[in-house]
Amino acid sequence: MDNLENRELLINLFEKYSSFLTQNQRQIFQLYFFEDLSYAEISQITATTRSAIFDALKKTKIKLMKFYDELERK
Repeated sequence: MDNLENRELLINLFEKYSSFLTQNQRQIFQLYFFEDLSYAEISQITATTRSAIFDALKKTKIKLMKFYDELERK
């Protein structure tokens, strides 16, 4: 799966399952994918480190893919 397909899948999953994410996960996902902000820009907005943003985004992607695997691939 290329990056564009992966990005589209994650955005679609976010639109379906965002209510299962934390407020922080939703905010970071929206800033990164919809506002197209960098880790540094998001870290300034959220008053955290870039590595914290990277980790939160990674956990969010894993969580969304878990929903996909468990609920949609069956």
